[in-house]
Amino acid sequence: MRLNILGVAAYSILLMLTMIISGCMNHNTITSETQPPSESETVTLKVVQSLSNPKRTEYLRLLIKQFESEHTHIRVKLITPEYDRADDTILTMLESEQEIDIVEVRDITVHNYASRGLILSLDPFLSWWEFYNQLSDNAKLMARDMDAAYYVPSSLYQSQLYYRKDWFDAKALQVPETWEELYFVGKQLTKPELGQYGYSFRGDKGAAIALSRIIQDYNGINVNPRDSMFRLDGTTIFSDPHAVEAVNLYRKIQTEISPPKSLEWGFNDQVKAFTSGQTAMLIQDSDVIEQLTVKLKEGTWATAPLPSGPDGISHSFIGSAGWGIALQSKHRDEAWSFISFLSSRENNESFNKMTGAISIYNHELDDDFNTTGPYAPYTLMANNTDRFKVVKQPNQYVNYSKFLELAANRSQNYIKDEMTDQELLKQLDDFWIEQKQQ
Repeated sequence: MRLNILGVAAYSILLMLTMIISGCMNHNTITSETQPPSESETVTLKVVQSLSNPKRTEYLRLLIKQFESEHTHIRVKLITPEYDRADDTILTMLESEQEIDIVEVRDITVHNYASRGLILSLDPFLSWWEFYNQLSDNAKLMARDMDAAYYVPSSLYQSQLYYRKDWFDAKALQVPETWEELYFVGKQLTKPELGQYGYSFRGDKGAAIALSRIIQDYNGINVNPRDSMFRLDGTTIFSDPHAVEAVNLYRKIQTEISPPKSLEWGFNDQVKAFTSGQTAMLIQDSDVIEQLTVKLKEGTWATAPLPSGPDGISHSFIGSAGWGIALQSKHRDEAWSFISFLSSRENNESFNKMTGAISIYNHELDDDFNTTGPYAPYTLMANNTDRFKVVKQPNQYVNYSKFLELAANRSQNYIKDEMTDQELLKQLDDFWIEQKQQ
């Protein structure tokens, strides 16, 4: 019995010594893990942006510097592809599994990236992100346009009409409220011999959006707001007889009141023509406001609601761009740290005020910022839903990006008289019938 007691005592002492030694070892391990990483352990995040202009990129770099100062073990390398080919470049980088971590995702690209498993679902991060519940309904809608959130929007976009007020005042012209009026006023302001034109036409890939908008407006109240390439009766907007009127006017706007080279214009070309005094009217998103404020004298330009079709109905959609994590990223936690930093209320609102886009956070529509000055038409349109219809961009279709390319190419063929209006509409109608069947 005495031997057993001594044995137990000896065992207890041995166990205590083991625990003490083990505890010391564990303590040393924890201390090692929590020490700042050495220079060799610095993580480099590669970020690829899609929507770029010098001012936007400059401010984004300032935010990057601030982030790096707060996260000394992380460095951010910003990659800026050519603007009009940026989305194609990002897709190539994702498909070829290049070493990138964060990509700028847009409402027109998210379905393609996500459906092919090229970007991560951010739901695990958003479930505990402190700012998520403060996002506006539109921001949440765009983030969760699919079965999960694959990007956090950084900016929201909606179009309005910009016009040279000094030109209009000089001729005592009224701001157009319909597409027909826009064409008529544009004719009064077009002087090719002076290099002046009435309208800044959007060519290149963006032509598909402009073409769809005017066709929707000529379909009036019959457009399905949740499936905007279709009418409420299930037929496409391109099959309606009024679509012929729309595309004919679309061609006249390009050939008669826009610079000839505008058929090839991308975003930057279109805006530059307006700010340089070449064109009198421009339809674009709010992110051009900052550029206009800098480049044009106060009082020489103003904004107005979008033009409508013959029935007084105008259609627009909320666009968005934001940040997602590439599937091949080896630094997903660090990538989320950067995304959440950019998406905080303070940083997001300062970013959008600098770039002129619409913030992703809730704001009162009756404050001075939204009811006066260049942003006022957004409030007017939001408060007149009988006339101004917000419709969903059809990016739930995997092949929507193919439509953008098809419509842009075929509309160019049509404007150049290489195909008829009926041929143009038939090809677009066939495309969407096939997408619906799939």
